[in-house]
Amino acid sequence: MYAPVPAPVPVPARPSPVGGFLGRAFRGDWGGSAAAALWPVGLLLAAALALAVPSYDQSATDDYFVGFGDRMGLALAALLQGLGGGFTISESGGGGFAGDYPDAEGALTLTLVPLTVTVLFLGALFLGVRQLRTRMLTRAAYAGAGAPGAGPVGGRTTGLEAAVRVTLLVTAAVLLLGLFAQPDIARVEVSASPWSAALGALLLTAAVSAGLLQRDDLAAWLAVRPGPRTLFRATGTAVRAMAVVLALCSLVTFVLLAANDEWQAEWEEDLNPLLLVLIVLPNLAVHLLGLSWGASVQGEAGRTRYGDDTSYDPSGDYGLVESGPYGGYERESFGLPELGDAVNSWSVVGALTLGAVCALTLGIIAARRSSGRGEQLLAAGVFFGLFLLLAGISGFGMEASGSATAEFTTEFSVAGEVEAGLDLPEALLFSLLWIFAAAFLAPYLVQMTGARTAVIAPPIPAMPSHGPATAHGVPSQPSVPAPAPASHEPPLVELGHHHLPPAEPPKSRSRALIWALTIAAAFVIGGGGAATILLWQR
Repeated sequence: MYAPVPAPVPVPARPSPVGGFLGRAFRGDWGGSAAAALWPVGLLLAAALALAVPSYDQSATDDYFVGFGDRMGLALAALLQGLGGGFTISESGGGGFAGDYPDAEGALTLTLVPLTVTVLFLGALFLGVRQLRTRMLTRAAYAGAGAPGAGPVGGRTTGLEAAVRVTLLVTAAVLLLGLFAQPDIARVEVSASPWSAALGALLLTAAVSAGLLQRDDLAAWLAVRPGPRTLFRATGTAVRAMAVVLALCSLVTFVLLAANDEWQAEWEEDLNPLLLVLIVLPNLAVHLLGLSWGASVQGEAGRTRYGDDTSYDPSGDYGLVESGPYGGYERESFGLPELGDAVNSWSVVGALTLGAVCALTLGIIAARRSSGRGEQLLAAGVFFGLFLLLAGISGFGMEASGSATAEFTTEFSVAGEVEAGLDLPEALLFSLLWIFAAAFLAPYLVQMTGARTAVIAPPIPAMPSHGPATAHGVPSQPSVPAPAPASHEPPLVELGHHHLPPAEPPKSRSRALIWALTIAAAFVIGGGGAATILLWQR
């Protein structure tokens, strides 16, 4: 008798790489991720609370009193526009109206991205994720799990796992805030487009958290890939230059508006207008930068009316026609010529000076941080793309539509829109002129003034210890490991030919002349080209 052969024990299937990654992400430290996500979400809540506390001269006896909860929802709806949300006010009608139009309905859609909210959201997110990274490094050092070249706590994907948790928490919180930011006030409904705001929060949070928590592996990956490393450094240079330029333009914009008392005297609301300026200050800075480079700020307004009552006079302001649309369309532009007519000629000189300073700021930062002409031009190109992106989203738009039924079954509808922002074709042309003129002139200015530029030495590739050369009798060279990514800035070396420095330093008069000639050349190339094209267009 033979013993029966036991049935084979099934081996549990190993999870796929994606399944294993998600399993580790969901089993990770949710407490630390929640603490990091609390920074940007808490910022939105605190800002909405600060805007909702004032009653704005309302009284509880008013017919259309807006309570604290509704004011909180309106404030959140306005703030979530900085993450890509919307702001729509609609009235569904249904009768009950007094006057000539007992039944009416309409909708108003506001298109505005307050970049101040976007910047503050990113800043709070950066602080929260950085605190999470410090916590993870501390835990890794305490547990002795840190290893060179590994993630923050020893694993290759630990940073990405934490980034997934932070992104999910922030996205879910923004979605809940967007669902709450839809109050019903009397007959009016407010919509904040919560799914669009959640998508914007997801993209921003994923980019920032993954970049910070996995930057060690990212630096090691870029160290052996010259092409992506050059693009990464050029993008960092462009972002840094854009931050400096927008900070300068924001300061100039705020000082000009705070010093002007006329527009503040005409403000009828009790709310301080400078508070509203702070909310859209980066938007105004982008418009000032485009204006100083020669582009014009355009405002467009149009309306269309439809009706079927021939008893109304079509030539009147509120006339209706029997069939077809009736309305108008207007367009106004404000550029450097209009600035000179509204203020004086010195204001045009000041605007051009600001444009030259901003362009040369980009050129100097690119020359100091780039390893060659190619990287400088690449940084200028990335800056050009960032400026066009900001010019496209920093404008203002409003669309309104409505319909009403008057007595004796007269029906008509009205639609109108208002848009204001930089003229994108002009912004594209003039920014291209200024940016690449500064990118061409700034390296010579940096060299002439004796400054230095940062150059990254290319990594030394590792040589194999055994290979075809050894097989043919050629002794192999010892392998040289690739340099570890440095956490500090690279050493500064001089750009240009390696020659001995001159025996005598250049005279201060010659240096002042070089600066004057460089700034004059920037004026001639940038400002002269902008003025020529403007005159040709008109």
